[in-house]
Amino acid sequence: MEQILFWLVGGLGVPLVNALKGRFGLEGKAAMWLTAATAAVLGCAAVLVTKNFSFANLAPEQLFSAFGQVLVAATLAYKLLAAQ
Repeated sequence: MEQILFWLVGGLGVPLVNALKGRFGLEGKAAMWLTAATAAVLGCAAVLVTKNFSFANLAPEQLFSAFGQVLVAATLAYKLLAAQ
């Protein structure tokens, strides 16, 4: 059940990234870095929610895993939406 949160956050990150890209007029590499930064922030937030806001038990592996899952989910959602 915990893993679902990362996929939901990633899927919800797509509209956020699109809104930020439009607001700041970003394209290319700048848009890619914005996507990575957004995935990192959302991944950290999801880890904190699943760990009940405890910084004491956070491990770097958890943060990298969350970043990867959120980034993959966002990329997948973007590709599925772009195909339509």
